[in-house]
Amino acid sequence: MNYDRINEKLTILADAAKYDVSCSSSGGNRKNTHKGLGNSAPSGICHTYTEDGRCVSLLKILLTNHCIYDCIYCVSRKSNDIKRAAFTVDEVVDLTINFYRRNYIEGLFLSSGIFKNADYTMERLILIAKKLRTEHRFNGYIHLKTIPNASPELLQEAGLWADRLSINMEIPTVSGLKLLAPDKSHEQMIQPMNHIKNSIVQAQSERKIIKSTPKYAPAGQSTQFIIGAAGENDVQIILSADHFYKQFQLKRVYYSGYVPVTADSRLPALTTPVPTIRENRLYQADWL
Repeated sequence: MNYDRINEKLTILADAAKYDVSCSSSGGNRKNTHKGLGNSAPSGICHTYTEDGRCVSLLKILLTNHCIYDCIYCVSRKSNDIKRAAFTVDEVVDLTINFYRRNYIEGLFLSSGIFKNADYTMERLILIAKKLRTEHRFNGYIHLKTIPNASPELLQEAGLWADRLSINMEIPTVSGLKLLAPDKSHEQMIQPMNHIKNSIVQAQSERKIIKSTPKYAPAGQSTQFIIGAAGENDVQIILSADHFYKQFQLKRVYYSGYVPVTADSRLPALTTPVPTIRENRLYQADWL
């Protein structure tokens, strides 16, 4: 294994993942069985955030920052001139196990840019989680990002290996998403959220009758809104969050202040990130 190259990939793909704040692991209760690795049963994963938003208790990385989409607000957008990298499935598995054994992490938060197509990317995210669970008997926390437009069959399998699934709405209004992410639509994100919700409800109902029914995403699902990129006010954001909580039974909605990482006339002319106090106020309103 070329450790210099792995370290280079880790630097690039961990940095690219820091803009995604939705990596809380509350709700995980996976027990350690058959002398496996890790245990998220006692109280979930204890985690903390560094000043730049990294969750230091989870290995928080992208599988790749190559992406076929050109979302204006995203540092990994296909038209952005940045250094690109991609892990193999086995590299992510080995990193997770080695970091866990060194007591650096307690779980994995895995997202990805979309390369080739949605299903191709989702298959690799699932394979990583499956290998960790079956080949290494890893019982730590796993949070997978689901890919817009991924097939229902893949979403179904993902929930069998991951503790939590999430898909980021990013822009809370339809008009804002159309302006800043022309390759995406709210419908592409709502469909998988609805599938995950229904699968969670079904699995919970079946387990009441047949205790051996496999758990499906036992820590639920979450999403993230980017604040300040499309001009929505806080009332619009909270109303959108309330809708998603009720419609899709989300565990959490996360609010991430827009960070000016690319230049485009459609983005607000900010020279500094959105004030942290705005994020704090949204979280306070969310809890209320």
